Amino acid sequence: MNMIIHPNLEKLKNKLSNLIIEYEELKFKICPNMEIEYLSRFGFLEFELYKKDVELSKLKRKFQLIQIRINNQEEIDIDSINKILNEEFLTYEKNLEKQMSELDKLSNILDITLLFDDDLKKLKSLYKKAVLKLHPDLNENLSNHEKELFIHITEAFNLGDLETLELLYYSIESDNMYSVSDDERLKELIEDLKIKIESIKSKFPYNKKELLDDDELSNKYKSDLKNLIKQFSEEIQKYNDKIIKLI
Repeated sequence: MNMIIHPNLEKLKNKLSNLIIEYEELKFKICPNMEIEYLSRFGFLEFELYKKDVELSKLKRKFQLIQIRINNQEEIDIDSINKILNEEFLTYEKNLEKQMSELDKLSNILDITLLFDDDLKKLKSLYKKAVLKLHPDLNENLSNHEKELFIHITEAFNLGDLETLELLYYSIESDNMYSVSDDERLKELIEDLKIKIESIKSKFPYNKKELLDDDELSNKYKSDLKNLIKQFSEEIQKYNDKIIKLI
């Protein structure tokens, strides 16, 4: 037997379901895709620039250490100087390794299959229906089977697996109306989700959206990175030459 829901609760319930979908789409689809796009456009250039920055900083420090020994009329032991440099720049080297590891994963991530627009609309539509029927925030009296079913449905949605999502959704045996929380609880959940969504949008990679969407800004940033890399390379060569003259 279907239950009658107060119009205001129905409105809040739909609002919450839309926010749930927006949050999960941001977290599992939009932001991961934006991160992939950002890394593919700028990641290698930013890594190269950081690498050059570390290299130049090490050379400047090396030059300084050699100069100190010369001023103090001490023997110039390059091995001991290199040991000092390795200790001082250990954190930077670890950051370089971490960045390189992330870039290495990029080629595997790019293998993600993208859905056509019609399939994407169908995926979102089915998932919204599933949210309304099975999301724990909207339904207090779910069975263990229904909870587990919703977990699998969410996984299929996050992976963009339309076929699996269809099979799982249509395995729901009953269309009976479910119970909902009271008005205040729904409002609290809505506000909580709004905060989470704003938090995601304020951080990387979503805060790079304007840069990714604007080709002019994107091209300028690439050009700036390349120019800085060139400048660092020239400085590195200068310090290499200075060090050679010192020793």
